[in-house]
Amino acid sequence: MKQHKPVFGSLGSNYTFLTATRALWWQLFPPSEISIQTELSLELIQLFPGFTEPYFFATGRDAIQCTLRNLPLPIGAQVLTQAFSCAAIEEAILDAELQPVFVDLAEESVNVSVTTLQATYAKYPEARVVLVQHLFGYPADIAAIRTWCDEHNLLLIEDLAQAFGGTTQSGERLGSFGHAIVTSFGRDKVIDAVAGGCCLFRQGLLSSEPVRQSLRSRSSWQQALYPLFTVVIRATFSFWFGKLLHRVARQLGILTNPVLRSTRPLEKLSVGQATLVLQQLKQLSAELEYRSWITSIYARFLQSYVLTTESLARPNSLLRFPIVVSDPDALATALKKSNFYLTDRWYRAAVDSGSVPWESTYQPQSCLRAEERARTIFTLPTHRQISPQIAVALATVIRTVLDTKSAYAVKKIDDQQTWEVWLDKRPEANFLQSWSWGEFQESIGNEITRLGLYRDGVLIGVALGIYERARRGTYCSLPGGPLLDWDDPVAARMLFSHLQTEAKTKRCIFIRFRPQLVEDAIAQIIVQNLGSVRSAMHVTADRTVELDITDSDEELLAGMRKNTRSAIRKSQKLGIRTEVSRDPNTIKEFYEQQRLVAERHKFVPFSYQFLFEQFKTFAQHDQAILVSAYQGEQLLATAFVLLYHRQAVYHYGISTAENGKLPGAYAVQWRVIAEAKAHGCTSYNLWGVAPPGMSAHRFVGVSLFKRGFGGQEIQYLEAHDIPLTPLYWGTRLFELQRKWRRHL
Repeated sequence: MKQHKPVFGSLGSNYTFLTATRALWWQLFPPSEISIQTELSLELIQLFPGFTEPYFFATGRDAIQCTLRNLPLPIGAQVLTQAFSCAAIEEAILDAELQPVFVDLAEESVNVSVTTLQATYAKYPEARVVLVQHLFGYPADIAAIRTWCDEHNLLLIEDLAQAFGGTTQSGERLGSFGHAIVTSFGRDKVIDAVAGGCCLFRQGLLSSEPVRQSLRSRSSWQQALYPLFTVVIRATFSFWFGKLLHRVARQLGILTNPVLRSTRPLEKLSVGQATLVLQQLKQLSAELEYRSWITSIYARFLQSYVLTTESLARPNSLLRFPIVVSDPDALATALKKSNFYLTDRWYRAAVDSGSVPWESTYQPQSCLRAEERARTIFTLPTHRQISPQIAVALATVIRTVLDTKSAYAVKKIDDQQTWEVWLDKRPEANFLQSWSWGEFQESIGNEITRLGLYRDGVLIGVALGIYERARRGTYCSLPGGPLLDWDDPVAARMLFSHLQTEAKTKRCIFIRFRPQLVEDAIAQIIVQNLGSVRSAMHVTADRTVELDITDSDEELLAGMRKNTRSAIRKSQKLGIRTEVSRDPNTIKEFYEQQRLVAERHKFVPFSYQFLFEQFKTFAQHDQAILVSAYQGEQLLATAFVLLYHRQAVYHYGISTAENGKLPGAYAVQWRVIAEAKAHGCTSYNLWGVAPPGMSAHRFVGVSLFKRGFGGQEIQYLEAHDIPLTPLYWGTRLFELQRKWRRHL
């Protein structure tokens, strides 16, 4: 895995150089206070209709304090708020002259629930307010909580500091359930203006609204410089300058603990920070979508460490992604060795004040789940500095560090039953990784290797490698494989490490593999993290049309293109007959016809030995058929079909000149579907098609024909190479030139 630049959990990670310079510019030349406040208020009202205009403050805790002070509450009233939170929330409650009452978390959650609220309320029936946080961006069951609050005449405040813009499981916007909304614009929040906050009251809630203060003209110099310092520190942290600047910024008070109050109570928000908020609100959808993407990567690779399966079913746009580990501090220390600086995990105590001294009113042992979460939760960032590549790399390192109990081993497999029984349970199993394909390769003189990947003695992956010897050098080819859990990066690295060692002993200059992975951005990153590059040449068809043949004949015909359906029916009316052969000797005629087709279309045909040995090997296991169509005694078309793992594959095909006038090829395909059904297959893979718009692709001539049968088009990841020696790059140049000459 390539070394990456230092990655931080926070340290101004939401800022770019442009953001930093703007923050400093607005400190020197503040925008219009009135226009910015008006525009920002309109943006928030549009997000939260039915609420008053917002009240802006220098911090989120001030927004909470203002909300509590203006609700119809007596001094000393009790506020139900969750444990496993920041001390700033408790400070705001106390500064409002109210009493915090801590509520434990729900099972497998980082939020309170109706059940835990009810349990605490039974002990404190004088409570008047419920403050819900949606911790890390996970939505609490806020609809049920609001119903419960209404039943008990309790006021509900939604704190969106960590969940701004988020939605419930049913898609309703968070914040729309509360009697009041508070949020923070502080460091490392979804909306990050270094500091700030606001509150909104539901219309009609207050008998008289408080006086709305205007923005102040400037923020403090420390807040104005904070983005620029963090951007420079991140960029130069690999060198001595970044570390030195980090130390200087701490001494100057530019980098401080965000828990520490640095402004007077109820201080106004500065116009520069309000402008930052306004700009980020306009980009909120893109920000949430990005965080959701990074969250989905963590959920995919770290599913065995998540707190709740809910995060796997529907990953939200989380501010932080929590995982459960036995020793978070040890994990943070280990991650530093890989350039991940994530020591600022949230939170380390039921009421966390970081390094700031704070005498909390929380009573130890009163919220056991919250205390357990504080001991075991480790949070991962989702901000823009975490690219998809970095997220995969981080998840890989975490699994490597944590999965120390599992013992991986790679062994050769010499038993056909062991191989085939395992493949039979894998949905992605294909004939290119079958035992028969290995036998076929050996029959034409290629050396093969069959490897099994074991975890704790259990087979979890297989790899059929073929040592191809060409004039440009020897390489190891793995078509359609290897087959393993690609979401286990430790397993993939273990298998490929063994493959590389073995391939080097065979004097291979590279490994070429085309995994049975549907192409997406994450699949691309997974294989690149193995040290691979996209291959200059194809290995097998990576874009295919797969037809579900469990439907009835009528349903299959209905799903086809009209011309295809008409051609099949026409072939039946014309009396075109079809024959099925399992005799390897019939390959002779198929080969001769393929040679004629190759002459017409100017391509290099497969050799007779290649076709004969392949058909013979699979046919002896009842895994191959030739289906031919005739008009009288005249051959029209033939399909070379492999039947493996409940899937029929149209591997090769030929058509004669006479087929151009008659629908023989359509009759062949309809018969193949019937034979595949009789064989117990559930799908039919029509093999290669050209990507849309690629007129020079090798499959462009048959693509329209194949697509006419309907089905689903699947794009598998293209072939990738892992270079083993510097000679690879010469080979790559040769292949690129040949690909260009042949218009492949």
